[in-house]
Amino acid sequence: MLEVYAKEFVGIGSFLRKNGKVYKGYILIEKKVLEGMLDKNKYDTSGNKLKIWKALKWIDTEADRRLTKRVYDGESKTYKPYVKLDITVLEQLEKL
Repeated sequence: MLEVYAKEFVGIGSFLRKNGKVYKGYILIEKKVLEGMLDKNKYDTSGNKLKIWKALKWIDTEADRRLTKRVYDGESKTYKPYVKLDITVLEQLEKL
């Protein structure tokens, strides 16, 4: 089952690395957008997938109960919550 989570992480991460925001070694994406992408594969809920990614340290989070981390947005000069996918984890999983 871990292989399925890894394949989905690599697929989404590779797509976002080309088309999304990259910031200090992380790929940033809003939680709602990522949940929409995760819901396309019905083997598990998007919430459970994110919890597993968090437990495996594939995403960077703020606190125990959160799945996002606030990142400063220079354009709006505010902090916005993003899911932060770790690029180093992505690169290692791509090699497998």
